[in-house]
Amino acid sequence: MPIEVTMPKLSDTMEEGKILKWMKRVGDPVKIGDVLAEVETDKANMELEAYDEGTLAEVRVNEDQSAPVGAVIAVLAPPGEAVSAPAPAKKAAAAAKVAERPAEEKRAPERPAGEKRPPERAVAGGEKAPERAAAGGKAAFAAAARETFRPQVVRRPEPAPEAGDAGRVKASPLARRLAEEHGLDLGTIRGTGPGGRIVEQDVETALADRREAAPAETTARRAAPAPARAAAPPARGGRLELSRIRRTTAKRMGESKREVPHFYVSAEVAMDDAVRLKDSLAALGGDFAGVTFTHLVVKAAALALVRVPEVNASYDGDALVLHDAVNVGIATAVDEGLMVPVLHHVDREPLAAVVRQARGLVERTRAGRFAGDDLSGATFTVSNLGMLPVTEFAAIINQPQAAILAVGAIRDVPVVRGGAIVPGKVMAVTLSADHRVIDGVIAGRFLRELKMLLENPIALLV
Repeated sequence: MPIEVTMPKLSDTMEEGKILKWMKRVGDPVKIGDVLAEVETDKANMELEAYDEGTLAEVRVNEDQSAPVGAVIAVLAPPGEAVSAPAPAKKAAAAAKVAERPAEEKRAPERPAGEKRPPERAVAGGEKAPERAAAGGKAAFAAAARETFRPQVVRRPEPAPEAGDAGRVKASPLARRLAEEHGLDLGTIRGTGPGGRIVEQDVETALADRREAAPAETTARRAAPAPARAAAPPARGGRLELSRIRRTTAKRMGESKREVPHFYVSAEVAMDDAVRLKDSLAALGGDFAGVTFTHLVVKAAALALVRVPEVNASYDGDALVLHDAVNVGIATAVDEGLMVPVLHHVDREPLAAVVRQARGLVERTRAGRFAGDDLSGATFTVSNLGMLPVTEFAAIINQPQAAILAVGAIRDVPVVRGGAIVPGKVMAVTLSADHRVIDGVIAGRFLRELKMLLENPIALLV
């Protein structure tokens, strides 16, 4: 049977995507992991990978045209099946016009009396079922609209290698590109993906190993942070057009502030032991190279979410959705605005893995090399301004999450210990919470757990 390729949800806020360029043409063979197209989302341009193999039989959405999430954009013929003639181009143009209409107008156009439906509405096997197809399309679109933060791409297992593939190194397109950029031989990297496939994290690990083996002065030079680029001041009295990312941020934050009843709870955390632990881990190098306080806070927040699962939740009308996965987004500044790459299953990962994955994730995000999973599925967000002279602040919740943690700078202050005033290091944190999901007691319990974990940071290594 033909295999339908649908427009995936490549970011939490994506409602439709625009095909910028097809990397495959009709008749081209397609393997799992091949890049089918470059897609423009509301946040960035991203690569659409194939999760099935076959032959590209039909392109339903042409370049420079848009389609809603869940819409069929192409069709693959299974291996061994002949490729039938592609559908007329007018169908793709019509689909694009429907996608460009406002959401309330996205419905099948009315047809004049006596006009026949085009043959491409026929279902597999040649049997036409226009009503059922239309209803199914509406149902698929409605389901996609309800799904606001979980990626709709389902990755299938990598097929077992065939005898003729022994000499070909299996790697994802992003991994290949990153290896080429840094002159790495993929044949020297052990893949941890399905079927031994090399994924981007494997290349990042290999790059970290190479940096450790380099001369000390080279390592120091590479580890040094790049100088901040001075942004050109805006012209006085002028008009600056917002980037795509800033437009999306403005829309989402405006909706959140209007729709979500925010309340805020703050606490101060003694960070003396956390500072010592961070310095000790940084001296070890390896996976801990480049460890930051953000990494410690992210790990502590994930463990606190496990202990207070009511915070790891979402509001869904008359019900609360308690998430099984603990996926923490890290608010990250990029040239075009603010993005939130996501670390998945942080509660299950050791701190060393969190540091390594977060470091690679933030680097990919700032370089614009992220994949769809890098921006999807967050159940909680951490926003850290501790690198700036910010004592404390309150952040806006990123829907459909129920809370976000704002982290201020670590300050040297006098504290009272054992009846004496001594110098100490203190950090302020503020939890912005959705009052439809969380009440003050639950928010207080979460901050208590977070405070205990950061003030006894050895628990982050267990």
